[in-house]
Order: sequence, then structure tokens, then C-alpha cells
Amino acid sequence: MSGAGRRAVLPAAGYRLPQRLFVDESQCRVRFFPERGGEAVDIDLSVLPVMRELRDWMALGVLGVTGPSGTRRTITSALDTVNILKRFSRYLAGLSNPPTSVAQLRAVHLDGYMLTGATTLHRDISALRTILRFAPDAPAEFAARLAQARVAKSDAPTRSYTEAEFRRITAQARSELRAAAVRIRTGRRLLADWRAGAINADNDCERWTVGSLLDHVDRHADLPRYESGTPRHGATVRKAGGIGGVMTRLHLTHHEIGAAAVLLLCLTGQNYSTLAAATTAHHRPDAHAGGTATAQLDLVKPRRGTRKAAMTVALQDVPSSPHEARDDLNTPFGVYDLLLELAAGSRKVLNTDSLFAFYNVKNGPHGRGFRHGLPKQVLQLWGWATDLVCDAPDADGRPAPLHIDSRRLRMTWLEINQRPVAHTEATLANEYLARNRGNLAEYQKVVGDVLDQQVARARSAPPIPVLTAHDIEQARTAPETVAARHGLDKDTLQQLITGRLDTVLAGCTNPLGSPYTPVGKPCGASFLLCLSCPCARATPSHLPVQVLTLDALKARQQEMTPLRWAERLAEPTARLTDLLGHYSPAAITDARATTTPTDQALVDRFLSRGLDLT
Repeated sequence: MSGAGRRAVLPAAGYRLPQRLFVDESQCRVRFFPERGGEAVDIDLSVLPVMRELRDWMALGVLGVTGPSGTRRTITSALDTVNILKRFSRYLAGLSNPPTSVAQLRAVHLDGYMLTGATTLHRDISALRTILRFAPDAPAEFAARLAQARVAKSDAPTRSYTEAEFRRITAQARSELRAAAVRIRTGRRLLADWRAGAINADNDCERWTVGSLLDHVDRHADLPRYESGTPRHGATVRKAGGIGGVMTRLHLTHHEIGAAAVLLLCLTGQNYSTLAAATTAHHRPDAHAGGTATAQLDLVKPRRGTRKAAMTVALQDVPSSPHEARDDLNTPFGVYDLLLELAAGSRKVLNTDSLFAFYNVKNGPHGRGFRHGLPKQVLQLWGWATDLVCDAPDADGRPAPLHIDSRRLRMTWLEINQRPVAHTEATLANEYLARNRGNLAEYQKVVGDVLDQQVARARSAPPIPVLTAHDIEQARTAPETVAARHGLDKDTLQQLITGRLDTVLAGCTNPLGSPYTPVGKPCGASFLLCLSCPCARATPSHLPVQVLTLDALKARQQEMTPLRWAERLAEPTARLTDLLGHYSPAAITDARATTTPTDQALVDRFLSRGLDLT
């Protein structure tokens, strides 16, 4: 664009903007520096199949979105901008009259792209809006349409795996990682024996030669080679499985790193991106002194933004699910500790502290050699190579391949364990589990069964005794009669009425005789258990707090998963509902109107366990 009255998107070839944008006739790339440090990477935009002016204009968008004021601050998200722009560019290039300049972009180009029905459209349109807002001088019509464009997600339900599928995935990953541990430990023992002179070259020539190869691999990260590049001891190398077969006697493979990632996802429920950024830096609160081994890691959840991304996570040597037996690879700590061991050699070669490091046997996109981190599509590639199948057959009745997806693994973990990971219980209930429509009917049945059990349990015993307003009035003139009616002595009755025995929801008439603690010791149970305790008595003065507590318990249904609420709060809610049945609707309305900020503060502290002794 050099005509009169028209301004070029970029200056002359070879232009460099803040040392991050490199453009000439044949190439266009943006140098990206990760927010949390690490080596810079180049984002190559030369692959975009559009005219140079459009390509360079899109590059300015990438420059902005990966810069200090942009939102793509991890290597994965920065490199993903190329794929997003490539899909849009391919559509533009395939038109009968494709745009050749920025000024030719129109709203119809976006409308046509959205009509293609691609499965990634709902993410691509949002990403294009984010990226291209940094690109200057967009035509007004195109910019306005992009700002308004919305694409709904596919109607195909996103569902978790079945428990049987999840178990098969976990078992397969565990089996492969154990096999890798046996192989690498065997290789290291052979290397140690060779270095110690425990292998006789005359009696066991082949084993001695393999030991010498492993020594060279350990010292130089490669096999000994002739000047031509051909490995020495070719016959032994071929018998040992080729170059990759020798290298992986001391190092993990790309496939095994996929198994390790899958296993950690299945045991922790963490996000894929969070685990991908994990390092070997950790703290051992147990100080290696016995007991439950624990490693505290500083992990990052990039979607939270710069201020909230960092979080500390404890990986313990206890099963992530109560249904799992304790085992070396049934616990998050066990997998983490094994990765520290097995990938140590690869980390040394790469001089990295990344938790995931391996030797890439095959000539992939980045060639053969040592790599660190979690490669793109490693989970999908791992799944394709394992031949795992779904529970349900395909449309032709044949076994359907089980595709491995980190989001489905995380969703399954959350469904099974019913507790949040790096989010709130409300987010767990309203976002993750609400989106999991695949097993909704089964989940609703489980919740319904638990609710029925808890309500039946609550109603298996009568509510705690309640002193009425008439009882309080009669106690002034005939305390012995009222005390006998409620199974109390006169002094205890007077203390109950004056509030000296108050807990939260009732008064305790025998704190040393609780059924929840040894006789003679003060009761240390939760005050929710007062609703089912024979020592408890309620009076009208407790009604305001009881009303507030019932309201709060019901409100927790919106903040917790249905199953967790049913297991923890359905029974006390039923007991409290029955207890308030002693009062008329007018009395309950009056009690709610007379509650004070002090009452509300007491209930908030009570339900947040601020009053618990332990």
C-alpha cells in the first residue's frame, strides 16, 4: 500500500517494532517473552495464507495481545493465535474474490466464516475479537460486526467419562508409567554396574557394550558416533531397539510423558495448563520424618489473571479417591515423586526445572531429541496409541475409540470427588457439574437417594423438646411442674430460661453428658448436632437465630454441589424445619423481623465453623 492518500500498515521491509516484530517480504514473526520467565519463542505468522498487507496487519494484533497489555501470557496461548488466525485466513483465501488489503474487509467476511459451522467457531470468534482489537485502522463495518459477533457452543453435550472408562484410563496410564520406571531403573542399575566394573567384557560382551553406550548417553546425551554421524556398535544398537531403544533406557518417552500427565490429571483434578507449567521446586512439610508424605508446589492457573494466577497446592501420599487402595501410583504425591526421579536425567541435559522432561524418539514437528514440558496434543496422541474404547459402541455396533480430553478428565474427577479444585464450590456446582449433561439422570438419582436417606434419618427421632411461651409464663409460678414436664430440675430450668445454657440453636441442659463425647468431658461436637441431642431444649428466644440458620442452610444449596449439600446439610435442614413446625407462620415472620446484626454475625460464624473447637 503505497498509493497517494493511503498509509501502509507497516513501514518498509525489515521494520522492527520494540524488538519484537520482524517483517520482510518472506517472513513475519513476533518474538514472545513468557510472563513468568523462560526462553523467548518466535510466533511465525508467515504461514497465514493471505496477502502480505493482511498478514502484517494481523501480526500487529498478535503483537498487542501477547504484549504487556494483552491477555495471552503463556507460550501455549501465544502460539495458539497462529492457529486461530490461520483458520480465518484459510476461509478468506478460499473465497472467489478474497480481500487483498485491510480496507477490503467487510462484515460479510465474518458472517460467511460463521456460516461454515466449524466446531471451533465459538472460541475462534471470541479470540479474533481479542486479537484484532490491537490491530490498527480496522474498517468500521468489519470492526462493528466483530464486536457484536457471537457463536453459541455446539449442542453436543460435554460429558464426563463413565466411572468404568475413567478407571480404564487411569489403570492404563498407571501401568505404562510403572513399566517405564522398571525400564529406567534397570538401565540405571546396568550403568552403575558397568561403572563399578561389575560386568566382565569377556564373559558378557553384549551387556558390557550396552553399559558403555549408556555411559556415553549419560555423559553426552547421545550415542557414540563415527564422524559420518552413524552410531558405533551398530549391531548392539539395533539389537537394543535402535537409537531410541538405547536412549530411553535412561529417559522417558513422549508417550510416557502423556501417561504421566493423564495420571496426574486423574488424581488431582487440576487444569492441564496448570500441570504443564509445574516444576520440580517444592517444599516437604513432612520433613521426610515419616507419616503422610506431602509436597507443596507453587502452581499457576493462567486464566485467573496475573494477580490471582499463583496458588500453592499440596500433593499428599494418600489416595485421591476413597475407593482407591494406597499404592505408589494411586496418590498424587507418588506420581510427582516418580516423575522427579525418572525425568531427572532429561532435566540435567536440558538444564531445566520443568517437571516433565523426556527424549523424543520419533522425528516429530520439532525433530528427535530432548524436550521439556507437555507437548501439544500429547494427551490425544497418548489416547490414540493405547487402543482404549468407550463403554458404548459406535453407530455400527463396533467398539468406539476413547478420546482423551483434559477437560473431560477434570470434569470426571470433580463429579466423582464432589469437591472444588482451584475454584469455589459455587463454581463447581453451577459451572462444571451443571455443564456435565452426560450423566445428569444418574447424578440426579444419586442425589435423590441421599436426600431421602438423610431426611429419613432426621425423622427417625422426634425433634428436640421446645418450651412454649405458655411454659415460660407458667415457670414463674410453678417451676417444678414445667421442669418435670421437660425432664429437668428446677435450677436447670431457670438457667435455660435466662439464657445461661444457650449454645446457638438451643440450650444445653447437660454439657458433661453429651452422647458425642466421653461422659464427664465437655461436649465438643458441632452445634448443628444440638438439633438431634437429648440434652438440648429450645425456647422462643432461640427462634430468631433458628430462622436465620434455616435460611442460610437453604441458601447453601446454590453455593454447593447438590450431592455435597445433601450429604452434609440435608439432615440438619430437615430437623430444623421440623423444629420450626412448633411455631405458627406469624411467629416465624415476627422472629425474622426481629433479628439483629448480632444474630446474623453469630449464624455466619457458626456455619463457617468459626465456633468449632477442632
